[in-house]
Amino acid sequence: MHNPFPGMNPYLEQPALWHQAHNRLIVAIADGLTPQIAPS
Repeated sequence: MHNPFPGMNPYLEQPALWHQAHNRLIVAIADGLTPQIAPS
């Protein structure tokens, strides 16, 4: 079936399937960026 929403995937937007993935991804990205933005 053709995706009616270009640029997004409705399967990945279902919170019942991905309830922790988005939060963990945000934390992982922040952990990776922090040393580059504010080196200690």
